[in-house]
Amino acid sequence: MSQLLAEWREKKHREDEQLHDQLRGAVTAGRVALFTDPKVLDFQGSPVHQHWDHLLPLTGLMTLALIVLLATNVVVGIVVMTLCTLAHVFGSRHYVAWRLKFRAQAYMLTDVIQFQTLWQMGGVAMVVKGGNEPPCLAPKGDWRKFIRRNLGEGEAPRREQLANAPVPTQHVPEYTPPPVVEMEPEPDPFPFADAVQPDPVPPQPMEPEAPRTHWESIDDDPPRDAVMPPDHRPQ
Repeated sequence: MSQLLAEWREKKHREDEQLHDQLRGAVTAGRVALFTDPKVLDFQGSPVHQHWDHLLPLTGLMTLALIVLLATNVVVGIVVMTLCTLAHVFGSRHYVAWRLKFRAQAYMLTDVIQFQTLWQMGGVAMVVKGGNEPPCLAPKGDWRKFIRRNLGEGEAPRREQLANAPVPTQHVPEYTPPPVVEMEPEPDPFPFADAVQPDPVPPQPMEPEAPRTHWESIDDDPPRDAVMPPDHRPQ
């Protein structure tokens, strides 16, 4: 079990290194920008803290004011010292923030372990330039999903089988597609009742009129049942 866990961690570390390489290339190309918050990262013990960022500007300004004081008079020296004090009060925080951002970016892009260390501390944000993607804020933001969504998957991770992975003993049946049933053609629809025409009835043969045996009217011709002798007239 411990060996399986070690192999899983190693595989996860390789995936994180690939994502970190993508992020380094995007930051170098200017596609992604890193922002830092000095209020969160600038403390004693932080990997990106440098106490000289606070002491060096103050020391330089006070040295300049002292040189002006000694070179001129007290009034000019006091004026210059006042101006240096105001410059330190209002300008030192911008200088410290600039130096902190520079060191934090160099620290995070050096190694994926250092990136995760500083990301878990918070005070870091990743922003895609020229896009509508909301920034990914540390430590609650998922930097892995942010890189996959905006920079792509990169090199597809290889599917490696673990050395001590359990082998299934049951045979997995092959999937057989169901048979294709051919549908019979639909029969022709029956014609409507008004469209059905009956078969024509052949005409009945007309029987000749039976000869009459008697007169029905005085205007009728004599019946023909009697054979009339021919009229023998002398020629």
